[in-house]
Order: sequence, then C-alpha cells, then structure tokens
Amino acid sequence: MQNQSLLVITAIAPNQHGIANEITDLIAYCGCNIQQSKMKAMGNTFSLVLMASGEWNAIAKLEHILPTKAQSWGMTTMVQRTEPQTAKPNMLPYRVKIVALDNLGITKEVTAFFAEQDIDIGEMTCNTFEAQHSGTPIGEIKLTISVSTNVIISSLREKFDIFCKKLNLDASLEPITK
Repeated sequence: MQNQSLLVITAIAPNQHGIANEITDLIAYCGCNIQQSKMKAMGNTFSLVLMASGEWNAIAKLEHILPTKAQSWGMTTMVQRTEPQTAKPNMLPYRVKIVALDNLGITKEVTAFFAEQDIDIGEMTCNTFEAQHSGTPIGEIKLTISVSTNVIISSLREKFDIFCKKLNLDASLEPITK
C-alpha cells in the first residue's frame, strides 16, 4: 500500500435493494479498492463504514463524486482521509464476548471497565435479541481489545470476573490465536 491514500467513509441510507452494489461500484469506478468494510441493515436503514485506498487522484475523484451520488441515493455520508494504522509493539489481541439481560448502560459499563484498565478497544459490536423460549431481551457485546504484554493477564482476568459478577454478565476473555 505504499504511495496509497486512504479514505474512511461512513454512510447511512434507506435500506433499499442494491445500495451496497451502488457504493462498491462507485468506489471501483473511481479506481479505488476497499481495504476494510462493515455494512449492515439496521432497522430500515443501511449503514456502512469502509476504508478505501487508491492513488491520490483516485481518492480525490471519489471524494468529489461521492456527495452527488450519495444525495441521489438518499444517503448521508462523512469522509475523512487517514493514514495506515501503525503497529503497536508489545500488544496482544484478545476477544471478549458478553451475554446478559439487556439492561440500559451495560455497554457504557463495559467500555468504562476497559478504559479504566488502559486497554484499547479495536472493534465492538452490540446486538439485542429475544431469548428463544421466554422472549426476554438479551444483549450481546463482542469486542476485540489490545492488551499490553506488561499486563499480568491473571490479574486482568480476576478484575474482569469481579466486574462481570457484579453486573451479572456471562462473559469470556480469550486470546486471539488465529
């Protein structure tokens, strides 16, 4: 990706047939490539966050054409140039999965816990659904975190277990080994 420019695009639009194709087609038309993306229907709304790469002129073309095209699709967009993520030495990736009764503020409590531990959250997804037999609302949070090799994992696990017991969360904290 040397000499490549990067552009992060966030967008929301009415969820309509072919909307993902429209945006990916425009990116390809401009001579750009999708490096990372998350696209999802949320209610009747289509949402996306993606990072496109390309030569500076291809990224500039995409920045120029996107607003007009997006308006024609009923899409609201934000764009921002970015730089490649720098590798963080001495960090280990962990996956956290939490399932609990869906209560207001759980996600805030979870993110606060990791912030207090000085642990970066690289990715987070939250979903709610109804329990199969009871219809009880259940919340599920999945995170990817980066833990310093200076952190004593057994101590972190102990603090996390205490935190989860206090909030009645069923959770796991496991290294990502790929």
